[in-house]
Amino acid sequence: MLAKKFRLQIREWRPAKIFTKKSEYFSVKTSSNNLSVSRFGTIVSSKIFKSSVKRNRLKRIFFDFIRLNGLHLAGGRDVLLIFFPPVAKLTKKEIEKELEKHVKSIS
Repeated sequence: MLAKKFRLQIREWRPAKIFTKKSEYFSVKTSSNNLSVSRFGTIVSSKIFKSSVKRNRLKRIFFDFIRLNGLHLAGGRDVLLIFFPPVAKLTKKEIEKELEKHVKSIS
């Protein structure tokens, strides 16, 4: 898991300008912030998985991907990832491959 200072408080996130990139499996929304660190947040609807255990697993996959690739060390970005229902059919490796395509290009 990422440290708390690297996590985005989604309820408080109201950026003025948002850049969005969509794929079949998720949408990545970014905005700049005036901090020295990047913050990351994720939304996994109960429409994707009814079980909170499975929803939290998806969040862990995302946060571990960010931490292991060092994307949280680059400063000045807020990144919000919103998962779509087709992601439920993917394996962990496939999810990481899709994340690599989209999140690294934005961060």
